[in-house]
Amino acid sequence: MMDDCNPRLIFTNHSEAIPHIGLVMKKILAILLIAAVSAAPLPVMAQGQYGNSFSADEARDARDKGSVVPLRDIFRRLKDRYGGYQVDANLYNRDRGQVYVIDWMTDKGERIQVTVDAKTGRILSSS
Repeated sequence: MMDDCNPRLIFTNHSEAIPHIGLVMKKILAILLIAAVSAAPLPVMAQGQYGNSFSADEARDARDKGSVVPLRDIFRRLKDRYGGYQVDANLYNRDRGQVYVIDWMTDKGERIQVTVDAKTGRILSSS
């Protein structure tokens, strides 16, 4: 029975079995590198549209100093105008000053984004 089995066919050197292993490893490394590089700019792109965002502590400090209108006052205005409720809200720095960007769910079930001048509370745009 041993004559039927050739041990050289069963046990091979990996470099003989897969001569292109170096190429495969290079491709895997390239894919991982591209994935890592392409994931990094996402927060930067998000900031570019609205400017630099404030942390929660920075936004609270700005409100306490009186340099921005409290969100609860803006939410009241939006509730009177659209009904519904706030989904998300962030404070951003822009060239002309601070703005709130608020995601709002109306009574009609429409999700809108409202940009508000944080200093005056005036609605600048809604979409």
